[in-house]
Amino acid sequence: MPIRPALFTLPLISCLLAGCSDVLPLDRTLGDNTRMVAYPDLIPAEDITGPSGTDRITPQTASDLDKRSAALRARAARLRGGVVDPTTQSRMQTGVTN
Repeated sequence: MPIRPALFTLPLISCLLAGCSDVLPLDRTLGDNTRMVAYPDLIPAEDITGPSGTDRITPQTASDLDKRSAALRARAARLRGGVVDPTTQSRMQTGVTN
């Protein structure tokens, strides 16, 4: 079976042409305020991953979580029900009639 040079040269030519295209003008999309913003300060990773130092769990947290989980369970129970009511379901089963 002969090797067709077009199968090899066509992708090569298309890649070369894509490399010659202009870079998208990203500078035009940035506003003056965005260009003037300073880079964030670099800090050591230990400062980020260390303990926060403040307790976020309070005695109220347990009751709040219980209320939230109950609300989510009730919502899940409502979503488990049928989407289409039985009357509409029976009409859909009979089909469209004129």
